[in-house]
Amino acid sequence: MNESVADIRYLDRKEIETDKWDQCIREAANGLIYGRSFYLDTMSRNWSALVLNDYDAVMPLTWNRKFGISYLYQPPFTAQLGMFFKKNLDGNILENFIRHTKLHFRFCEIHLNFANSTIGGRLRANYILSLKNTYPEIRHGYKKRLLENLREADSHQLSYIATTDYASAISLFKIQYGKRFRKLRDADFRRFEVLCAQLFQRNMLFVREVKDNSGASLNVSIFFTDEFRIYNIMSVSLPTGRNKKAHFFLLDQLIKEFACENRILDFEGSEIPGIAEFYRKFGSINEPYPFFYYNRLPVPIRFFK
Repeated sequence: MNESVADIRYLDRKEIETDKWDQCIREAANGLIYGRSFYLDTMSRNWSALVLNDYDAVMPLTWNRKFGISYLYQPPFTAQLGMFFKKNLDGNILENFIRHTKLHFRFCEIHLNFANSTIGGRLRANYILSLKNTYPEIRHGYKKRLLENLREADSHQLSYIATTDYASAISLFKIQYGKRFRKLRDADFRRFEVLCAQLFQRNMLFVREVKDNSGASLNVSIFFTDEFRIYNIMSVSLPTGRNKKAHFFLLDQLIKEFACENRILDFEGSEIPGIAEFYRKFGSINEPYPFFYYNRLPVPIRFFK
């Protein structure tokens, strides 16, 4: 293929054909739940897009405005965006998408996706685990220290429970970690709860909880899911749960529940070394994605953010 910048259209949200957009995301080799139209509608303050031909490739452009200047930003609870494509494209297409982006926005601070790594820039870690094998086969890849933690968890007679109460999980997350994630505002959590309601209605969300033998909650986690992945979107460990290795237990039981499915468990990896090491204990691999930044603002306002 030999597409050029001229083949790429910039579309406002109202101009986007939602059915074609979502079909592209579903069929894309690198399709992710964050690119679905309803996800973007809910979590982004505003978004427009770049579209190649008849939705052969798309790139959401999530933007906000400050001091009268529109800029690209990464919405909360939206790990990766960037260019999604249904088939192999010419190697210059991503560069053309980026060039086109710069025609419309002079400041950008976003995450692309794992298949956009050729663009360069700083790569951020994301740990994934294939669930296609049997549970014993997957468990065979666990690190020794994880197996020791699971034996300790087993000694506490923990229970792994399916629930639908995502609202309580979000509230608990805010109580436990609100001070740690100061950039997340109440409006972000309200948007997230609306998103969870939509995903629950679409059968694309589930909640798992760990309780001890007294019935006390130790850990609760919200997972999003699509045809390709299970996303570890939000986890909350209570102090007692940390002592009893409840999160180790929850993820192990989740892997047992969904083993032999042709999907990926996406841990939504972390730059924090301790959390990254926690995910690696399950035999996961790093599938990094780029942080993409540029600042083409005039000098007097270059540091407006």
